[in-house]
Amino acid sequence: MTIFEALTWAADKLKAAVPEQVLGARSPKLDAQVLLAACLDKPTSYLFAHGDEQLDNVISDRFMRLVDRRARHEPVAYLLGEKDFYRRTFAVTPATLIPRPETELLVDLVRQEVDNNCLIVDVGTGSGAIAITLAAETECEVIATDLSHEALKVAHQNAKRHEVADKVAFLEGNLLKPFFESYNAWSPRSRPATLLVAANLPYLTGRQWELLDADVKNYEPQTALVGGLDGLEVYDELLMQLAARRKDLPKAVKVFFEIDPSQASTTVALIRHYFSEAKAEGIRDLSGNWRFVQASL
Repeated sequence: MTIFEALTWAADKLKAAVPEQVLGARSPKLDAQVLLAACLDKPTSYLFAHGDEQLDNVISDRFMRLVDRRARHEPVAYLLGEKDFYRRTFAVTPATLIPRPETELLVDLVRQEVDNNCLIVDVGTGSGAIAITLAAETECEVIATDLSHEALKVAHQNAKRHEVADKVAFLEGNLLKPFFESYNAWSPRSRPATLLVAANLPYLTGRQWELLDADVKNYEPQTALVGGLDGLEVYDELLMQLAARRKDLPKAVKVFFEIDPSQASTTVALIRHYFSEAKAEGIRDLSGNWRFVQASL
């Protein structure tokens, strides 16, 4: 089997596995190219210049197994064990969500508010993509929390990979609780002037979960995606935690939330429920959707 024949076979097989109504959102040809390039340990550009090259049995067998798994909707990122985010490559496993391109804007929003005496807390860090990127792109200390021990193991691995393991503290626990436990022991002089809280927490409703593509619903962790009846239960708990400890925190506290576009006004109202004087606003993503809310508490 040549490279060209392998790509043709794979693209046809993957196209046949995708429901017609979602085919426009997929690229079976690109999936085939990415998987074969990974098997060959070559860039995808190599495939087009070497279409007549014969694949040996080991490579072709591995490629066919990966295509079979992709045909069952397993995400490419899980098949390869990694995903690019903000010009870096991060290890991912089924214990972590796959980083999305739109979340890169959340990093940009936080970066715009960085000063020379700030602390960033990434809540629900998963693979660590947000926390590690911010540690690499700023001079701030970063704390990352997650309930999942398995996700934190992946995040630790990614921090070492990107040489920021000494700049990010990973804490296991529910939302901000592990951070507060650590913060209690800090002396007043060591506390930052500004606290920036980034959160890409579960925000889907159960109904939205049921309507997801099989790629997501059958493989990515449901607990990292579904946020209760209205999708905002986890954000509500996070804000409750912040409100309970607000007097102990720095004068400047800013939060940055990734949300479903339908939740922008509700999220702003939720923030003002706990912090009546908060300056909160929705932020559109590059597609024009209300994807984020940021607020000064």
